[in-house]
Amino acid sequence: LRDSSFGLLEAEAGTSEHGKTLLIVDQFEELFRFEREIPSGEAAHFVDLLLTAVRQEGSNLYAVVTMRSEFLGECVRYRGLPEIINEGQYLVPRLTGENVRRAVTGPLGVVDAPVDPTLVNRLVREVGDNMDQLPLLQHALMRTYQHWQQQEQPESPISHTDYEAMGGIEKALSQ
Repeated sequence: LRDSSFGLLEAEAGTSEHGKTLLIVDQFEELFRFEREIPSGEAAHFVDLLLTAVRQEGSNLYAVVTMRSEFLGECVRYRGLPEIINEGQYLVPRLTGENVRRAVTGPLGVVDAPVDPTLVNRLVREVGDNMDQLPLLQHALMRTYQHWQQQEQPESPISHTDYEAMGGIEKALSQ
């Protein structure tokens, strides 16, 4: 990948039995946040790899880049990046309280884990309008679920006690 701007295309060549490859670059904003900590020119080369791959005529490589909207302005650091993002930009709408509720209950429903409805209400309130809380909520819920699984009464719903034992949104990562 470091040898040329075509490194990504060369690495991808022949890897897909269907002839198409989808590359997902999640949390692209980390490139901007940690640019000073990586070797000089490496971030620019990474962006160049992506741009070359998606612009190459006849390329069967497609890229989806996700980033938080407050980092969109940072894209101007790299020539060609704002233009390519503008061609296919999709902003995820702000979640409603009902969306957050489904984000909590949906995954728990898949694993047949009952959850106290008052805990769901609390989580919806804690997230509020701050969508930056969603990754923290996801982590806190995963830890809460794991804690609940280890309890002696698995038929009881996931409760405030389970959630608080894991530190809630505020402390789940640090614990």
